[in-house]
Amino acid sequence: MKLPVSVPLNTYLAYKQDKEVEPQRILKSENFDWDINHPKSLSCLCVEKLSENWTGSSKLDQLLAKDRELFLQILNTDVPLQLLVDNIKNDIFWKRCYLSKWNDSLLLTEQKPWITLFMERFYAEVLQNMNPKQYDPEKVNTLVKLCGPYIQSLNIKSLIPSDIPVQRTVSPEMENLLTSRRQKDQKIVKNQGLNRDHISLHAALGSLSNLTELHISYQLSSVGVEYRKDQFQFTNNDARNLAHGLEKCSLLKVLRITRSDMNCQRVKYILRGLSDNSNLETLDFSHCKIGDEGALSVAKFVSKHDKLRNLVLVDNVFGSPNGIEHIAHVLNHTSCGLRSLDLRLNNKLGSDGVAHAAVAIARGCNLTSLNISGCGIKPDPLQKPPTGVWSALNAENPPTCGDLLARAIGLVKTPLRSLDISVNNIGSPSDITLSNAICLSYLIDINLKRSGMSSMAMAIAESAAAAQRLRREAEKGIRFRRSAGRVVQARRVAKGMNIDADPILLAQQLSARPSIVSVTSEEGTYNIFAQPLSTDFGFVPALKSPLPSSRTSSITGASTSRRSSHHAVLEPVKEVRRTALVRRRSDGSLLEPRYANTERHIKIYISNEDQF
Repeated sequence: MKLPVSVPLNTYLAYKQDKEVEPQRILKSENFDWDINHPKSLSCLCVEKLSENWTGSSKLDQLLAKDRELFLQILNTDVPLQLLVDNIKNDIFWKRCYLSKWNDSLLLTEQKPWITLFMERFYAEVLQNMNPKQYDPEKVNTLVKLCGPYIQSLNIKSLIPSDIPVQRTVSPEMENLLTSRRQKDQKIVKNQGLNRDHISLHAALGSLSNLTELHISYQLSSVGVEYRKDQFQFTNNDARNLAHGLEKCSLLKVLRITRSDMNCQRVKYILRGLSDNSNLETLDFSHCKIGDEGALSVAKFVSKHDKLRNLVLVDNVFGSPNGIEHIAHVLNHTSCGLRSLDLRLNNKLGSDGVAHAAVAIARGCNLTSLNISGCGIKPDPLQKPPTGVWSALNAENPPTCGDLLARAIGLVKTPLRSLDISVNNIGSPSDITLSNAICLSYLIDINLKRSGMSSMAMAIAESAAAAQRLRREAEKGIRFRRSAGRVVQARRVAKGMNIDADPILLAQQLSARPSIVSVTSEEGTYNIFAQPLSTDFGFVPALKSPLPSSRTSSITGASTSRRSSHHAVLEPVKEVRRTALVRRRSDGSLLEPRYANTERHIKIYISNEDQF
């Protein structure tokens, strides 16, 4: 009896008999070798003979269920792919084909048929191992027609440039797909320049009618001993061919071109190929070489595609003010639907570049997640503040980038819920202002590691964000104890500050937007004002107002962009102080409401003993 493929091997090993534990057990249902000495039945012999000489019969449904299952378990997986695709749709068989070809574990993020998983990886490997010198469009089209209907996601990790000699061992699957090698007597012109183009993806992508996700990297995984830096180039011809292929992928939702030598001109080619795509939701150009001109092209593309939700521009070369100014301006455009913007590791932005993003947030953009980690923020005043910022003091006292971020998220009810400003240098006193603004905001996920903020400011901000997350999860019906374990990483914060207080209670108190937070130690008492933020400068409205808001604010001036109910402007700031909050004691009983003129004061006592 053969171990069924549907039974995982780990399950079999878990129930396998242990002679030391059960030496007297007679019935052994997990023993699949009990009939090894029994003669095989006639039907079993016929099925085995059929599997050995099978040439693609489509009458498998006429077999009995047990005979058909045995046939699919013993059929050789090296049968030509055309025969398997045309005659076998059984998911268990394709799982066996996948596991027999690739032994690594597969992380399934979504439920897909095994034939889809097999075809996606098989087709990607064929493209990755194909040398441009052996490329035959007709045979590639034949392969696309065979695999195309099943491919939904394609991940091409590397591609071979044309100047790499053919030294690889050709796999059996590629023998019928590749043309013959160059004849030995063929001469090469000495003065001819090296052609580093990769295989054309025009035919490889043009017929993938069900493709929804594409991840491609124009790099070389197997370099060998003849390493050259130019082997990792992404040429203009590659960009044009890829753009022609993307024109026919009308269902594409996710496009990721990462770790490639893609400059501004090549970005224009790619975006031109995506111009007619109305389903694109995620655009990822991480670790490329996109400059200011390329950032302008991306901004124009975003303004014309309202379904685009995620934009990832990690580790590029555009800077301030030309590059980021275009992207920040389009965030307030009426047709912009971006919800997540990832700008980390763009160290050329600096404080002046991040300030443009802060102004866009203050004007009411729809971002819910912003990542500006490692963007070179400094505590110095801005050398050239954005056009939309005015100062009530004087022009000789410009704000810092931390001040702009604080007023953007603290004085305006924005939909921003996630903020990453790690690996920067916010500096003092902007860190206190920013922590106070986080207490007034609705942020639930923040990352302040190595941000240049003091430990006290980080603790206050993390406590407020975690308590806001706790309240949000409680509204969704999530149990308190589950989310209490994530409250500010409560114990870590309390331990790092040496605070003798319940970390969960501390988070709840800080999230209630107190007026003053007092820290008492042997050296004295220190008061930290948590509200209201000063309004010595604000944000000038944009010149064009697509949809005038029904509300105006004395803080930010007249509203200039569309605002839904979750980013209506507070008017005035005193509303925060008079907000009715339901507060309870530690035993669950209700506390008496505070009067409007009552100052809310929280005291934190620092202890030298480590109680955590």
